[in-house]
Amino acid sequence: MTDEPSILSHEERAVAAALAAGTDPVTIADERDSSVTEIEAAIDRIREKTERAFATLAESPFTSDLAADLDADRRIELRAALDDT
Repeated sequence: MTDEPSILSHEERAVAAALAAGTDPVTIADERDSSVTEIEAAIDRIREKTERAFATLAESPFTSDLAADLDADRRIELRAALDDT
């Protein structure tokens, strides 16, 4: 992943990475010594922030400029993330 600033907290990034690796919420909770409820809340926050990020991209006049400034590796990384859907 990238070192760019993220709107996800450190905890949310760790949960997101575990989810992306195919780990289920119960296992994530066990591995992080958290409750399933806490992990589910983090998942909800990740989803909400993702939805807000997409809405922001759709509305921002800077989206095209930012996309044009991306280096090739970052562009590939982002396309791969979108292609997983």
